[in-house]
Amino acid sequence: MKDSVVESWVSINIGPVRTIERQQRWRPAWFVTADRDGQEIRLYVRGDREGFGFATVSAEATVLRVMKAHGIAVPHIYGEIPEASAVVMDWLPGEPNPCSADEAEQVHAVMDDYVDALVRAHDIDPAAFAAAGLEIPTGPDAVALGYFETFVTRYREFKQRPEPLLEFAIGWLRRHVPTHRSTPSFVLGDTGQFMYADRRITGLIDVELAHIGDVSHDLAGLRLRNVTEPMGDLGRLLRTYEDRSGEPLDRAAIEFHTAKFALCTPLGVAIVLHLDLPLPDIVQYIEWFHLLSLHTIESIARQADVALSTVSLPDPVPTPYPGAIAGLPSMIESLDVPTGIAEYQRQSVATVARLSHRASTYAHAIDAADLDDLEELLGARPADRAVGDQALERFVLTAGPAQDAALIVLLHRRVMRQLLLIEPMLTGGRIGHVTPLSGLLG
Repeated sequence: MKDSVVESWVSINIGPVRTIERQQRWRPAWFVTADRDGQEIRLYVRGDREGFGFATVSAEATVLRVMKAHGIAVPHIYGEIPEASAVVMDWLPGEPNPCSADEAEQVHAVMDDYVDALVRAHDIDPAAFAAAGLEIPTGPDAVALGYFETFVTRYREFKQRPEPLLEFAIGWLRRHVPTHRSTPSFVLGDTGQFMYADRRITGLIDVELAHIGDVSHDLAGLRLRNVTEPMGDLGRLLRTYEDRSGEPLDRAAIEFHTAKFALCTPLGVAIVLHLDLPLPDIVQYIEWFHLLSLHTIESIARQADVALSTVSLPDPVPTPYPGAIAGLPSMIESLDVPTGIAEYQRQSVATVARLSHRASTYAHAIDAADLDDLEELLGARPADRAVGDQALERFVLTAGPAQDAALIVLLHRRVMRQLLLIEPMLTGGRIGHVTPLSGLLG
């Protein structure tokens, strides 16, 4: 249905459509070529997150227009398609990841160009974004956590079950705001997203999380994105930003915002898991939920100087009919489907089947290991996982700072077990960790 709406809008407002292809990804988007006065125009139509995001593509388009007016390389916006909750913009040429380049020198050239754009974006007067509805925070607490609190509010509106790690991290961040940082600046919100060609970026993309806050948020975002989308020598990139912005790197603030920004992801996608939505892409949401929860608690551990223990997957507890569950992914992958988005959906469902097999093999053992940890903390063993999660969240909400170290260690062990469970389905097939700043900057 949306395909025809998009094609109709482009035909009426730009020119006859030559090709239209649904992008194979978790959010609705289309690649379109159209004819305008005999010339081919390449377009990208970006849709909303189908109910899971609170930043609309319409608001994002307004931000992009402001950035373009200030000389930042971004896609040109042609217009909006209300019926499809989508925005039509330029299809930028090039590739999305500089580390696909063969030579380190080329990666450095691309990332240097990106840093220049990032510095220029940070220099835009926050007042320029009033039309985009970006509020300007006042004071250290608001600069650090103002935008973050919108994630907390939305999470609480849909929360259906205990989330001890999220609740602990929310409280910890509120108690450890960098009080020496109170200058509000425009930040991209989700850094490291751009297209490049010929050793230069062709434009910044995906600024739906843009807001007014602390520039350290964007530097923290580079650390987080680098886990799954490497950008070369990240230490060099941060030092280049320091040189070209003229502002010394505030390591403590970057680490704080690493934990804060990481926490925004599980807070944002919790609705998908709490409402048990039957999405083909559910494993991707589960990955984001647990991996960014891990990055949150590991960053908090670094700030609190808490040593974390090594965690391993417990021995499996087999369930009846394991062969049937183990064979389900290959059965799904053998199904004949049309080329295009249906192939992506088939693979997504096969990945769900792989998760089901892993869960049937390890979930009971993981529950038992988590309950063992809770018994040591609480002094009594909860009856089952649901009771244990409730008891742990109550403990988190009433515990004082003296309990932080014990909770950090325990919460880290719990999230690591969940990631070990799904590790074969993770991006890159492994659990990625944020490189400590000491390892990047010395």
